[in-house]
Amino acid sequence: MATRDTLTPKEAQCSGGADYAALALEALQEPADAAYAKELMDRVADDCQFTKDLAACAIVYQALGEQSRAEELLQTAEDYCMSGDEQVALAEAKFKVLGDKAAAVGAYEKALKETGNLDPLIDLAKNVMHVIADSAFAKKVLEKAEAKISRAVEYSKLAAASAEHLLDKDYAAEIFNKAAEKLSTVPDLLALAAEVTKTLGDPARAKALYERALHGATDFGTAKTLVESARQAGDAAFLQAALKKAGELASATGEHIELAEGLASVGDKPGAAALLDKAEEAVAGLDEMQKLVAAVEAHLADDAERLARVKAKLEKRQANHTRYLEFQQLEKEAASVKQFLALAERVRLELEDPFYAAKLIQAAEALLDGTGYQFSRYKPILLAVDQNLDDTDWLNRLLDRAAGNATDFTAFKDLVVTAAHMKHRELGTSKARAFLAARETALAADAHATVYDSAKLAEISFAATQDKAEASRLLEAARAQANDHYALTHIGQLYAGMGNAARADEYFSAAAAACTHGDACIQFIDRLKRFAMPAETLRKWYVECGTHLSKPADKLRWAEGIADALNDKTWATEVYGQLAGQFSGVEAARFDLSRRSRADLNYFGAARRH
Repeated sequence: MATRDTLTPKEAQCSGGADYAALALEALQEPADAAYAKELMDRVADDCQFTKDLAACAIVYQALGEQSRAEELLQTAEDYCMSGDEQVALAEAKFKVLGDKAAAVGAYEKALKETGNLDPLIDLAKNVMHVIADSAFAKKVLEKAEAKISRAVEYSKLAAASAEHLLDKDYAAEIFNKAAEKLSTVPDLLALAAEVTKTLGDPARAKALYERALHGATDFGTAKTLVESARQAGDAAFLQAALKKAGELASATGEHIELAEGLASVGDKPGAAALLDKAEEAVAGLDEMQKLVAAVEAHLADDAERLARVKAKLEKRQANHTRYLEFQQLEKEAASVKQFLALAERVRLELEDPFYAAKLIQAAEALLDGTGYQFSRYKPILLAVDQNLDDTDWLNRLLDRAAGNATDFTAFKDLVVTAAHMKHRELGTSKARAFLAARETALAADAHATVYDSAKLAEISFAATQDKAEASRLLEAARAQANDHYALTHIGQLYAGMGNAARADEYFSAAAAACTHGDACIQFIDRLKRFAMPAETLRKWYVECGTHLSKPADKLRWAEGIADALNDKTWATEVYGQLAGQFSGVEAARFDLSRRSRADLNYFGAARRH
């Protein structure tokens, strides 16, 4: 029971008009102490400067029967009103002081314009329902909130607010439907399903979401979450489906055994048998073998052949227990990728246990996860799986991840060549060709791709597959973009590297023909010199390049290249002699200087004698 004696100590906790107004309203509860309530208001009302405080005081004065004083404060509250929060306080006061629902709605409209986030909008809708009980306007508020959300937890919160405060389960169902259309990840769908059950009590709608989540599960951890959700939902059929899905995604012996026991508990003996098959394949230690035997004895004891087989394997494990313990100690001491991979190979060779080897390789891969992808770091993992295991799913995953991260040609070449030379040759070659085809398609769609991009692709293709026909096809496709001697020479050299001398000569000849001035010929021959060609071959191509020049100045520059680029003074002297007489004026002086500095071997010595 609130009395002046019990309420007075609370005054110390009041910091503004709204706090005093709340205390005054408490004083007006039975048995009411109107005098104390008025005393509180008269003490603070004139000092209030904020809409929230003024509106709260106005409501108290109205309750005290002082309508004119209440309206006076309400008008001041409206004059001071500046924010959305203050409009909410003003709306409540207008409704309670004036009984004017339309005026309250007007204030709420202003508050709605200034409110943009989910939680404040839900709070606004709650206030509307609490004060004026206008479900249509409250729904308008929540519809604005609906446009602001994208996560499962937000949709669930909005739907719950609709069902609880608007008492509108149909609108809540609409919100869940929209969420189901937009969201697709397993955690989101599971969260929605749980909230649908809680908010709507609609198991059919929840089950549809669970089934979508089941279909979308791609890893064991997610599938395990589905199993737990199914158990909580108490749906035996869904639990069975979730257990099977998790079994498809499980990789460790313990995971398979656990799920097999789950299936056995719901009467799915064939499903349990299939998972115990996988568990048997993945056993990586004596403990796991013992657990497998125990599971078979408990759930498939009538399968005599299986029981005899796993018991025989257990005996073998027990017979080699010391060796396994040695390797397990080495496993504990391993701290680097290199150590785990070396140990995996020893396990495969010395124990002939690919499953334990797989466990060690998984540990090596786990050390790299989360450190930023580089193929050079993951390549040893790929090679270890290829050499020690027969796990094409794992190889496919590693190769596909590498392809997705091969953003430059160096990494891409390393990947494709590595794939094509794997022990699993058929798989590796197939993936290499697929990666090359995808890169070719990407280059075709890239407006900025150059002839060198296409030529590099041909080079990578040949390095990986030694398929001359395919590499030639790619090089010929690059030919359409080869518009200068640089590109033509590059393609020619790639043909030479493939052992196709005739095609290489065709491109070198085309490159020579593309040289339209003397400097281009020198650039051309400088490029060929890098390929370590014999002197007579270099001379052959330089001669051909010169035949395409017509201007005396270009021929002179070409002659200078004989001395400068090929360092052949004798040939240069001969060519200068052929060019003599083709120049006049300033050009003749330049020719004379060029000849004396490059071809007249006695020029500087003769000058000194004079």
